[in-house]
Amino acid sequence: MANFNPNWPIYAGAVGVLLGLLFVLIYFYRRIRWLIRKASQKKTTSPKLWASLRNLVLIVLWIAVFGMLLFMGFFFRAYQAFTYEEPVASIVTQAGEPGAKSILILTQFGPNKSETLKQFSISGDQWMLEGDILKWPNWLNFLGWHTRYRLTRLRGRYLEAKDEISKKATVYPLIENEDHPLWRYLYKFGHKSPLVSTVYGNSVFQTSGEDNRFLVYVGTSGFIVRQEEPQR
Repeated sequence: MANFNPNWPIYAGAVGVLLGLLFVLIYFYRRIRWLIRKASQKKTTSPKLWASLRNLVLIVLWIAVFGMLLFMGFFFRAYQAFTYEEPVASIVTQAGEPGAKSILILTQFGPNKSETLKQFSISGDQWMLEGDILKWPNWLNFLGWHTRYRLTRLRGRYLEAKDEISKKATVYPLIENEDHPLWRYLYKFGHKSPLVSTVYGNSVFQTSGEDNRFLVYVGTSGFIVRQEEPQR
């Protein structure tokens, strides 16, 4: 499904439906012209009833088949648009000594399949990845516009709030300009634009301190994290 291009059935269905409508116009044009000639008492050949009905049924079937193909193309396009998930980062956690900081390796996926790898030491029971999300309206998602994002911070997280208050926190910025004027503008005024559904902060977190690998994706509603099973 991921490699299926729904544009082909859309194009084929649209061309077929348009041809079918053209056939309908030609069909009725010939029947109207025959009625006009008959009303003016001009010599004309009478169309055969069964042949005429057969042609009309074939035209209707033609339109129905290509109409279904067109509908299927739009259905698959909508399915891909609203279930699409783009991988944005991988996180590898390593087991450490009890009470010590956890080692975490973050790989960010950039454009043109570029990768940026960094290593961090974090305190806490979990790691947390934060970022900004720009969500388009559904009709733009349908047209192929994917959710815009930026990863901003990586931090450690404690399971209990009292530990968050009393224990040392570790926070690392992932970008140089966290207060970027474009994102600041989008946060304040993006919701007023007809081309923006919403702009908000989003985060995902998972267990640290164990040997695991996680993949972080961005979908139409924000970040998603999935743990990868170890290869056998």
